[in-house]
Amino acid sequence: MKKPLIPDNEVERLKDLQSHQLLDDLPDEDYDLITKLASDICGTSISLITLIDSKKQVFKSMQGIDLKETSRDIAFCAHAINTPEKLLIVNDATLDERFKENPLVTKDPKIAFYAGMPLMSKEGYALGTLCVFDHKPKVLSASQIQALKSLAKLVERLFESRKKSLELEKVYSQLEVQKNQTEEVAYSIAHDLKNPLDSIQGFLELLQIDTGTSLGEEALQYINYATQSTHKMTGLIYEILAFAKLTSQKNVIERVDVEPIIESIIDLNLPIIKSNTIAINYSKLPKIHTSKTSFSIVLRNLIGNAIKYRSKVKPLVIEIKIENESDQWVIHISDNGLGIKESNLDKIFRPFYKEDSQSDAGVGMGLAVCKKIILNLGGDIWVTSKPGSGSTFSFNLLKQV
Repeated sequence: MKKPLIPDNEVERLKDLQSHQLLDDLPDEDYDLITKLASDICGTSISLITLIDSKKQVFKSMQGIDLKETSRDIAFCAHAINTPEKLLIVNDATLDERFKENPLVTKDPKIAFYAGMPLMSKEGYALGTLCVFDHKPKVLSASQIQALKSLAKLVERLFESRKKSLELEKVYSQLEVQKNQTEEVAYSIAHDLKNPLDSIQGFLELLQIDTGTSLGEEALQYINYATQSTHKMTGLIYEILAFAKLTSQKNVIERVDVEPIIESIIDLNLPIIKSNTIAINYSKLPKIHTSKTSFSIVLRNLIGNAIKYRSKVKPLVIEIKIENESDQWVIHISDNGLGIKESNLDKIFRPFYKEDSQSDAGVGMGLAVCKKIILNLGGDIWVTSKPGSGSTFSFNLLKQV
């Protein structure tokens, strides 16, 4: 077995990898969609998004295998990053001098075929790979190779979006300290965030054109899911901009029909709702007088949070109720999800605060946006929660004619 060489730019490469903060965090559904597509397109039993750290390779996403990491010394992907612009293909690892005595070949998972495309950062460093494995020798077609390269580009754009989000969080933290938030900074960084999203959308369209006729219904569905994810991320950018503008923005008060707003939110999240058997219950909700735009943002964030932080061991049920009191409406959004620790209840409405700091689910702006909107409308927002049993987010709106 031949151990992989260490790249000449290893120090800089590791520093760039750390700056993305991708290691040792929770799985992400967007990455999982890509690895599912990679396996489906290439016809392999295993696909991975790997990150090559100093001594190990960590699996950011994995299909068909239970391992979460391996030693770097035996990692196929540690060889792949030494040729950053090229796809490394090993058609039969049992005959390859570099790998035939590798424990990943001789023992479980008994790899015979490997194809890995290095994942490049914007700064030009190979952070890891998008790769596919199989238990028997294999040869990829030209269209499969091109599709794998296109999917790798999607992962690179997600990495770039991740890093831009971290930069955005840092900027906003500084602005909070200085009490000097400005719309110009938000617009500039949001523009930087939107560019990689546009690239992702473009690659998805190319993928549909190049391989659409040869893909099955499930693979096409994965592409649609990925497309919808880009729309969600774009929505997040616009919410960041909305947060920057909320203080000076004047609310237009109108008669708002709440149920169509909920229906549109359900449509936006339909793929994840169907695939996870999520129920959103409401009945005969009254029409209220408020700002339709602001109210929609609050409801979308609260329902979205319930979906993001759902339990993995029981179906999610979301209940939406509106109480009609003498001088105000009180809206309740309840769920049976993970719940929130009591010590964190007074922190969750702060900008960029996330109870799980390692999670990739958003940048922690949603509840801060909700609170700012409700305060601007003259109301208040609060939460009651029990870890393991769920949460109820409530807010009140003064009746306005």
